[in-house]
Amino acid sequence: MDMDTHADGIREGREPRSGGANLLVFLALLPLDALAGGYAWLAVGIGGWAAAHNGAEAAVPAAELVVGGGVPAAAGLALCWGRYWGAAAAQFVLTAVLTAWLLSSYG
Repeated sequence: MDMDTHADGIREGREPRSGGANLLVFLALLPLDALAGGYAWLAVGIGGWAAAHNGAEAAVPAAELVVGGGVPAAAGLALCWGRYWGAAAAQFVLTAVLTAWLLSSYG
């Protein structure tokens, strides 16, 4: 009796998913990225606006940037676990670009 049998449809290795599957998963996550990025952008904008109108020095809203960058980064980690490495790389690049862009307004 062969003890190393697997059910149909279960893959043995950890090979990556196809390029089309990576693209579809990344596109499906764009609304989540837009919500997280929009939240961080709004928080940074409101903080800067309030500082400008109060005459105070603008402070970086760290908690909002952690949430705004953490949500896409967590999605990227989940994609790595699911072997969608192309989509995960795109998530991490998107997170880095968003965070750098939001921090650029604080010089």
